[in-house]
Amino acid sequence: MGIFEQKLSLKLTQKLTLTPALQQAIKLLQMTVPELQDEIREELVSNPLLEDVSVSESIGEQASPEQTEKPEDDFHSEELNLDDYFKNAVDEQYIPSSRSLKNSSDANEFSYENFVSKPISLYEHLEWQLQMNLMDATTLEAAKSLLRYLDEDGYLRTPLEAGDRYAWFAEELGINEDRIRAGIQAIQELDPTGVGAETLQECLMLQVKQLGFEDDEILSKLITHYLHDIGEHRTDRICKALGLTEDELSVYISFIKKLEPKPGREYSTSRPQYIIPDVFVYKVGDEYQIQLNDDGLPHLRVNRSYSAIVAEKGKLNQEQRETRRYVKEKLKSAIWIIRSIQNRQHTILKVARSIVARQRDFLDYGIEKMRPLTLREVAEDIGMHESTVARVVKNKYMHTPRGLFEFRFFFSARITGANGDDVSSLAVKEKIRKIVETESQQKPYSDSGIANILRAHGIDIARRTIAKYREELGIVSSSERKKNYRRSHEH
Repeated sequence: MGIFEQKLSLKLTQKLTLTPALQQAIKLLQMTVPELQDEIREELVSNPLLEDVSVSESIGEQASPEQTEKPEDDFHSEELNLDDYFKNAVDEQYIPSSRSLKNSSDANEFSYENFVSKPISLYEHLEWQLQMNLMDATTLEAAKSLLRYLDEDGYLRTPLEAGDRYAWFAEELGINEDRIRAGIQAIQELDPTGVGAETLQECLMLQVKQLGFEDDEILSKLITHYLHDIGEHRTDRICKALGLTEDELSVYISFIKKLEPKPGREYSTSRPQYIIPDVFVYKVGDEYQIQLNDDGLPHLRVNRSYSAIVAEKGKLNQEQRETRRYVKEKLKSAIWIIRSIQNRQHTILKVARSIVARQRDFLDYGIEKMRPLTLREVAEDIGMHESTVARVVKNKYMHTPRGLFEFRFFFSARITGANGDDVSSLAVKEKIRKIVETESQQKPYSDSGIANILRAHGIDIARRTIAKYREELGIVSSSERKKNYRRSHEH
């Protein structure tokens, strides 16, 4: 029995050791370039083992084995391999510097300081993900209806007197309970993790499940039954109830504190943001080349003069042991952020390459040649999970020969044409816009008339879909367009 308990404790320690690196990698992956710059500056100030080297050296070079020697004892470099988290096979040439493009004829034609973007809301972020996911129409409509009930923190709460949440939403929306369950499940699978929960406990457990720790019974019990005790620092009571030592409990509490109790609060629409492209796309000959934008990002490496302290051998006094322990923790933190940035850049580049490969026709000919594209297609192409791709495309921008676009722009719903070919909803919208632009102002096309024109071009969509797309384009109805024409000619 003692051996079994020993193995269980060892397994727990190994799993939780991975958590800081995983969380840091996810955090950095979602950051914009300015946010990443700020994060790196803060790390440089707080970590003496992290240093900024000359701009001629790449981030990949700073993380080389020669510069990050493996210290002795319990510091294991394999614990820090973030490739396992993102399932990447790192290519030594994966970070081509934007500085290598200085000789390009149009490298300096673009000034991103002139572009400003309004942050998307939580509702918009979730609705976009739902539309990109392949699910049946009834589940999609139920999920989109439920989004209206999310609060600003991302919770899907019901009134205190409501009783069963599924029954309450079913009655509120006029949808059967099975569809409500499917809709809530669909929302809870979206980014940010934890959204769509009814309680704090459910929110944290959704994050625990996403991190792969749902089978840890102690962790589940702490979140489900002991959050109040944790908040009141009643550690003695918890240890006695669960048979834990203070040290074991502190590991769990530290883990729980790193979870996000309000997954929706990162989405603020109160202030505009300056847009800095994450990648540049250039056409060279007949091929498109993709360059990561690393301008303004410090290039990091571990300070070897400090890291040598970890490798010191021989008998140490108390002060030396404390210094060694401090340096060892800072060394881990330094390597974590270097590799997290490395993985972030690699992952963004892989997603960008996949998008460009699939949207080649758009880059060559314009929006009418835009292909339908889903998060799942890109995820399968690069060997990652859909949620990872969703994080990558959030607030990331691509500067192309056709202009500056958010990564999300390249994803659109699939419409099957009369000849069986798939058409992007963005391409259909563009066709609608051009039809209206060229119509007779005295006899504008009705939605049914536009549908007939599209049908003649092999695109068979319903009149109500035409109306929806027209409204999204800011185009008024045919009767309003006709009235506007008459008003303009009355004077």
